[in-house]
Amino acid sequence: MIKSANSMKLKLKQYAWDGLNNTVIIFIIILLLFIALTVAVVSGSLDAWDATFLDWVRHFHHPSLMILARVSYFLGEAEVAVFIVIAGLGFLCWKRYWKEAQVLAISAMGVLILIDQILKPWFGRVRPAPGLIDVHGKSYPSGHVSGNLMLYLYLSYLVSFHFPKWGTFLYVISTILVAMMGWASIYLNIHWFTDLIGGVCIAYLGFLFCITLLKSISKKYRNF
Repeated sequence: MIKSANSMKLKLKQYAWDGLNNTVIIFIIILLLFIALTVAVVSGSLDAWDATFLDWVRHFHHPSLMILARVSYFLGEAEVAVFIVIAGLGFLCWKRYWKEAQVLAISAMGVLILIDQILKPWFGRVRPAPGLIDVHGKSYPSGHVSGNLMLYLYLSYLVSFHFPKWGTFLYVISTILVAMMGWASIYLNIHWFTDLIGGVCIAYLGFLFCITLLKSISKKYRNF
């Protein structure tokens, strides 16, 4: 009986270690992709392709698409994201999920500082002009995509832990919603397509950081 229990513990530890290794490998791959993309963006080698893709998207001009684009972009605005973060923190604290709330707070603040205070000023990429709505700041990587995608993936992860049947549905809905925000930012002439790809890379890096941090401070998530 004791041998069986010890064997089970060893298997769980091995499983957790393997999971950590896989996360590190995925993290490194995404980081390398982001670095390669950034080098191409900064060098200007993708500018012509970005401009062509932007013109193609803008070719499908229609009043109803304009309304959809404005609504989709608004759903990704900082004010909406802040409301969702505060609501999420309130709910988690109400349920006494203190560790989950801590990770949410750290990740939300971290990605905001990383994008707006470090990466965008550092790369200094100019947005397409003229934008169809008034947006300031630099372009690369997209804060709309990175912040919202990381937020929704993390919330989907928490919900799917407690309600596994909802997992796939929530991940799909999160991806579609953020994809609509990304499309809207191109349609409204606010971002280049490569800005969105860079934002996706940052979002997944942030998400991997979130779940790794959560697993390090809460044992119940280590085998999930």
